Amino acid sequence: MNYFQNFMDNFGLSFIADAAICAFVLVFFTVIIAKKRNYLVLVLFYLYIGAFAAVAFFCAKTEGRMFYVATAVMRYFTVFLSIMFCVVYQSDLKNLFSRLHTKNDDVRYAAHGNSEDDLMVAVGEIVKATQELSKNDTGALIIVCAGSVPVNVVETGTRLNCLVSSAVLESIFNTKSPLHDGAVIIKDNTILAAGCFLPLTQRDDLSRDLGTRHRAAIGIAEEAPVLSIVVSEESGIVSVVKNKGEIKRYMTSERLSEEIEHAYGITFLGGSKHQHH
Repeated sequence: MNYFQNFMDNFGLSFIADAAICAFVLVFFTVIIAKKRNYLVLVLFYLYIGAFAAVAFFCAKTEGRMFYVATAVMRYFTVFLSIMFCVVYQSDLKNLFSRLHTKNDDVRYAAHGNSEDDLMVAVGEIVKATQELSKNDTGALIIVCAGSVPVNVVETGTRLNCLVSSAVLESIFNTKSPLHDGAVIIKDNTILAAGCFLPLTQRDDLSRDLGTRHRAAIGIAEEAPVLSIVVSEESGIVSVVKNKGEIKRYMTSERLSEEIEHAYGITFLGGSKHQHH
Protein backbone atom coordinates (compact mmCIF):
# COMPACT_ATOMS: atom_id res chain seq x y z
CA MET A 1 0.00 0.00 0.00
CA ASN A 2 2.85 2.40 0.81
CA TYR A 3 4.47 1.74 -2.57
CA PHE A 4 1.16 2.34 -4.36
CA GLN A 5 0.63 5.56 -2.38
CA ASN A 6 4.11 6.82 -3.31
CA PHE A 7 3.40 6.01 -6.95
CA MET A 8 0.16 8.01 -6.89
CA ASP A 9 1.85 10.93 -5.11
CA ASN A 10 4.56 11.13 -7.79
CA PHE A 11 2.14 10.67 -10.68
CA GLY A 12 1.99 13.87 -12.69
CA LEU A 13 3.04 15.62 -15.88
CA SER A 14 6.67 14.51 -15.53
CA PHE A 15 5.58 10.87 -15.31
CA ILE A 16 3.32 11.26 -18.35
CA ALA A 17 6.15 12.92 -20.29
CA ASP A 18 8.55 10.12 -19.35
CA ALA A 19 6.04 7.47 -20.37
CA ALA A 20 5.33 9.24 -23.68
CA ILE A 21 9.03 9.53 -24.53
CA CYS A 22 9.66 5.87 -23.67
CA ALA A 23 6.65 4.78 -25.73
CA PHE A 24 7.82 6.85 -28.72
CA VAL A 25 11.32 5.39 -28.57
CA LEU A 26 9.99 1.83 -28.31
CA VAL A 27 7.58 2.32 -31.22
CA PHE A 28 10.29 4.00 -33.33
CA PHE A 29 12.77 1.16 -32.77
CA THR A 30 10.05 -1.44 -33.33
CA VAL A 31 8.93 0.06 -36.66
CA ILE A 32 12.48 0.33 -38.02
CA ILE A 33 13.43 -3.23 -37.02
CA ALA A 34 10.11 -4.81 -38.06
CA LYS A 35 10.30 -3.05 -41.42
CA LYS A 36 13.45 -5.03 -42.15
CA ARG A 37 11.76 -8.22 -40.93
CA ASN A 38 14.45 -8.77 -38.32
CA TYR A 39 12.02 -10.41 -35.94
CA LEU A 40 14.71 -12.21 -33.92
CA VAL A 41 16.42 -8.87 -33.29
CA LEU A 42 13.05 -7.43 -32.28
CA VAL A 43 12.45 -10.24 -29.75
CA LEU A 44 15.95 -9.83 -28.28
CA PHE A 45 15.40 -6.06 -28.10
CA TYR A 46 12.24 -6.45 -26.02
CA LEU A 47 13.84 -9.11 -23.81
CA TYR A 48 16.68 -6.70 -23.09
CA ILE A 49 14.25 -3.84 -22.36
CA GLY A 50 12.33 -6.11 -19.98
CA ALA A 51 15.51 -7.22 -18.20
CA PHE A 52 16.75 -3.64 -17.92
CA ALA A 53 13.42 -2.46 -16.50
CA ALA A 54 13.37 -5.28 -13.94
CA VAL A 55 16.95 -4.64 -12.79
CA ALA A 56 16.37 -0.88 -12.56
CA PHE A 57 13.15 -1.45 -10.61
CA PHE A 58 14.78 -3.66 -7.95
CA CYS A 59 17.76 -1.32 -7.74
CA ALA A 60 15.45 1.65 -7.07
CA LYS A 61 13.25 -0.30 -4.66
CA THR A 62 16.26 -1.35 -2.55
CA GLU A 63 17.81 2.14 -2.82
CA GLY A 64 20.85 0.80 -4.62
CA ARG A 65 21.59 -2.12 -2.32
CA MET A 66 20.79 -4.61 -5.11
CA PHE A 67 21.81 -4.62 -8.80
CA TYR A 68 23.54 -1.21 -8.55
CA VAL A 69 26.51 -2.34 -10.65
CA ALA A 70 24.29 -4.25 -13.08
CA THR A 71 22.10 -1.16 -13.59
CA ALA A 72 25.14 1.04 -14.27
CA VAL A 73 26.56 -1.48 -16.75
CA MET A 74 23.24 -1.83 -18.56
CA ARG A 75 22.91 1.94 -18.87
CA TYR A 76 26.25 2.19 -20.63
CA PHE A 77 25.42 -0.87 -22.72
CA THR A 78 22.15 0.81 -23.78
CA VAL A 79 24.15 3.76 -25.09
CA PHE A 80 26.35 1.33 -27.02
CA LEU A 81 23.29 -0.44 -28.46
CA SER A 82 21.78 2.90 -29.52
CA ILE A 83 24.95 3.82 -31.42
CA MET A 84 25.11 0.35 -32.99
CA PHE A 85 21.46 0.68 -34.03
CA CYS A 86 22.19 3.97 -35.80
CA VAL A 87 25.14 2.38 -37.64
CA VAL A 88 23.29 -0.77 -38.73
CA TYR A 89 20.10 1.06 -39.76
CA GLN A 90 21.74 4.23 -41.03
CA SER A 91 20.18 3.92 -44.50
CA ASP A 92 16.67 3.67 -43.00
CA LEU A 93 17.25 6.66 -40.73
CA LYS A 94 18.69 8.64 -43.62
CA ASN A 95 15.66 7.82 -45.77
CA LEU A 96 13.29 8.84 -42.99
CA PHE A 97 14.86 12.23 -42.32
CA SER A 98 15.40 12.85 -46.03
CA ARG A 99 11.69 12.27 -46.68
CA LEU A 100 10.78 14.77 -43.98
CA HIS A 101 13.25 17.31 -45.34
CA THR A 102 12.24 16.91 -49.00
CA LYS A 103 8.48 16.55 -48.54
CA ASN A 104 7.71 19.51 -50.84
CA ASP A 105 9.88 18.11 -53.64
CA ASP A 106 8.16 14.76 -53.28
CA VAL A 107 4.73 16.38 -53.65
CA ARG A 108 5.93 18.40 -56.63
CA TYR A 109 7.08 15.27 -58.45
CA ALA A 110 3.88 13.43 -57.56
CA ALA A 111 1.68 16.21 -58.88
CA HIS A 112 3.26 16.16 -62.33
CA GLY A 113 1.24 14.11 -64.83
CA ASN A 114 1.28 13.01 -68.47
CA SER A 115 -1.28 11.87 -70.98
CA GLU A 116 -1.90 8.18 -71.53
CA ASP A 117 -0.27 8.41 -74.98
CA ASP A 118 2.89 9.85 -73.41
CA LEU A 119 2.99 7.02 -70.93
CA MET A 120 2.46 4.38 -73.61
CA VAL A 121 5.41 5.78 -75.56
CA ALA A 122 7.52 5.62 -72.39
CA VAL A 123 6.44 2.01 -71.82
CA GLY A 124 7.54 1.06 -75.31
CA GLU A 125 10.93 2.74 -74.90
CA ILE A 126 11.57 1.05 -71.55
CA VAL A 127 10.64 -2.38 -72.92
CA LYS A 128 12.77 -1.87 -76.03
CA ALA A 129 15.81 -0.84 -73.98
CA THR A 130 15.33 -3.71 -71.55
CA GLN A 131 15.19 -6.30 -74.32
CA GLU A 132 18.35 -4.92 -75.95
CA LEU A 133 20.19 -4.92 -72.63
CA SER A 134 19.02 -8.49 -72.01
CA LYS A 135 20.27 -9.70 -75.38
CA ASN A 136 23.71 -8.26 -74.64
CA ASP A 137 23.79 -9.53 -71.04
CA THR A 138 24.17 -5.97 -69.82
CA GLY A 139 23.13 -5.46 -66.22
CA ALA A 140 20.50 -2.80 -65.53
CA LEU A 141 18.24 -1.54 -62.78
CA ILE A 142 15.29 0.70 -63.69
CA ILE A 143 12.84 2.10 -61.13
CA VAL A 144 9.46 3.16 -62.51
CA CYS A 145 7.48 5.57 -60.32
CA ALA A 146 3.85 6.28 -61.10
CA GLY A 147 3.12 8.10 -57.86
CA SER A 148 5.37 10.01 -55.50
CA VAL A 149 9.10 9.72 -56.09
CA PRO A 150 11.60 8.63 -53.39
CA VAL A 151 13.48 11.95 -53.54
CA ASN A 152 16.11 10.79 -51.07
CA VAL A 153 17.10 8.15 -53.64
CA VAL A 154 17.02 10.57 -56.59
CA GLU A 155 19.46 12.85 -54.78
CA THR A 156 22.09 10.08 -54.60
CA GLY A 157 22.44 10.06 -58.38
CA THR A 158 22.96 12.46 -61.28
CA ARG A 159 19.93 14.50 -62.33
CA LEU A 160 18.99 14.12 -66.01
CA ASN A 161 15.34 15.24 -66.37
CA CYS A 162 15.07 14.02 -69.95
CA LEU A 163 12.39 12.11 -71.85
CA VAL A 164 12.51 8.34 -71.65
CA SER A 165 14.16 6.79 -74.69
CA SER A 166 15.72 3.42 -75.32
CA ALA A 167 18.90 5.05 -76.64
CA VAL A 168 19.44 7.02 -73.44
CA LEU A 169 18.75 4.00 -71.23
CA GLU A 170 21.10 1.78 -73.21
CA SER A 171 23.85 4.39 -73.09
CA ILE A 172 23.44 4.82 -69.32
CA PHE A 173 23.90 1.09 -68.67
CA ASN A 174 26.80 0.73 -71.09
CA THR A 175 29.61 -0.73 -69.01
CA LYS A 176 31.85 2.18 -70.00
CA SER A 177 29.37 4.70 -68.62
CA PRO A 178 30.18 6.14 -65.17
CA LEU A 179 26.49 5.73 -64.23
CA HIS A 180 25.99 2.09 -65.20
CA ASP A 181 26.38 0.65 -61.68
CA GLY A 182 23.51 2.62 -60.18
CA ALA A 183 19.76 2.69 -60.78
CA VAL A 184 17.75 4.84 -63.17
CA ILE A 185 14.72 6.59 -61.67
CA ILE A 186 11.82 7.18 -64.09
CA LYS A 187 8.76 9.29 -63.23
CA ASP A 188 6.00 8.99 -65.83
CA ASN A 189 7.81 9.63 -69.14
CA THR A 190 10.83 11.40 -67.63
CA ILE A 191 14.20 10.02 -66.57
CA LEU A 192 14.79 11.95 -63.37
CA ALA A 193 18.22 10.62 -62.45
CA ALA A 194 20.77 7.87 -63.09
CA GLY A 195 23.51 6.28 -61.02
CA CYS A 196 21.28 6.26 -57.93
CA PHE A 197 22.02 4.13 -54.88
CA LEU A 198 19.19 2.08 -53.40
CA PRO A 199 18.69 0.46 -49.99
CA LEU A 200 19.34 -3.29 -50.00
CA THR A 201 16.76 -5.71 -48.66
CA GLN A 202 17.61 -7.61 -45.49
CA ARG A 203 15.63 -10.71 -46.50
CA ASP A 204 17.48 -13.99 -45.99
CA ASP A 205 15.13 -16.19 -48.01
CA LEU A 206 16.32 -15.10 -51.45
CA SER A 207 17.93 -17.38 -54.00
CA ARG A 208 21.69 -17.19 -54.40
CA ASP A 209 21.08 -16.44 -58.06
CA LEU A 210 19.88 -12.97 -57.07
CA GLY A 211 22.72 -10.49 -56.81
CA THR A 212 23.11 -6.94 -55.54
CA ARG A 213 20.87 -5.43 -58.24
CA HIS A 214 18.03 -7.75 -57.28
CA ARG A 215 18.50 -6.99 -53.59
CA ALA A 216 18.43 -3.29 -54.35
CA ALA A 217 15.32 -3.71 -56.49
CA ILE A 218 13.56 -5.52 -53.65
CA GLY A 219 14.83 -3.04 -51.08
CA ILE A 220 13.34 0.01 -52.80
CA ALA A 221 10.08 -1.85 -53.55
CA GLU A 222 9.78 -2.62 -49.83
CA GLU A 223 9.97 1.07 -49.01
CA ALA A 224 8.13 2.79 -51.85
CA PRO A 225 5.25 2.03 -54.27
CA VAL A 226 7.46 1.54 -57.32
CA LEU A 227 8.08 -1.06 -60.01
CA SER A 228 11.69 -2.26 -60.15
CA ILE A 229 13.01 -3.74 -63.39
CA VAL A 230 16.22 -5.76 -63.25
CA VAL A 231 18.34 -7.16 -66.07
CA SER A 232 20.81 -9.77 -64.86
CA GLU A 233 24.37 -9.20 -66.00
CA GLU A 234 25.20 -12.91 -65.76
CA SER A 235 22.18 -14.44 -67.51
CA GLY A 236 20.30 -11.59 -69.19
CA ILE A 237 17.12 -12.63 -67.33
CA VAL A 238 14.64 -9.79 -66.90
CA SER A 239 12.82 -9.57 -63.56
CA VAL A 240 10.36 -7.16 -61.98
CA VAL A 241 9.77 -6.41 -58.31
CA LYS A 242 6.65 -4.78 -56.85
CA ASN A 243 4.20 -4.92 -53.94
CA LYS A 244 6.66 -4.70 -51.05
CA GLY A 245 9.16 -7.10 -52.59
CA GLU A 246 7.20 -9.55 -54.77
CA ILE A 247 9.57 -10.68 -57.52
CA LYS A 248 8.70 -12.10 -60.95
CA ARG A 249 11.44 -13.47 -63.19
CA TYR A 250 11.81 -14.47 -66.85
CA MET A 251 9.75 -11.54 -68.11
CA THR A 252 8.95 -11.46 -71.83
CA SER A 253 8.48 -8.14 -73.62
CA GLU A 254 4.70 -8.60 -73.52
CA ARG A 255 4.58 -9.39 -69.80
CA LEU A 256 6.99 -6.56 -69.00
CA SER A 257 4.86 -4.13 -70.98
CA GLU A 258 1.78 -5.25 -69.03
CA GLU A 259 3.55 -4.79 -65.70
CA ILE A 260 4.69 -1.26 -66.55
CA GLU A 261 1.26 -0.29 -67.90
CA HIS A 262 -0.33 -1.67 -64.75
CA ALA A 263 2.11 0.32 -62.60
CA TYR A 264 1.16 3.47 -64.51
CA GLY A 265 -2.55 2.69 -64.10
CA ILE A 266 -3.09 2.39 -67.85
CA THR A 267 -4.32 -1.21 -67.88
CA PHE A 268 -5.23 -4.00 -65.53
CA LEU A 269 -2.92 -7.01 -65.69
CA GLY A 270 -4.36 -9.00 -68.52
CA GLY A 271 -4.84 -6.01 -70.78
CA SER A 272 -8.29 -4.62 -69.90
CA LYS A 273 -8.40 -0.89 -70.45
CA HIS A 274 -9.59 1.60 -67.89
CA GLN A 275 -9.56 5.35 -67.54
CA HIS A 276 -6.22 6.76 -66.48
CA HIS A 277 -6.21 9.64 -64.02
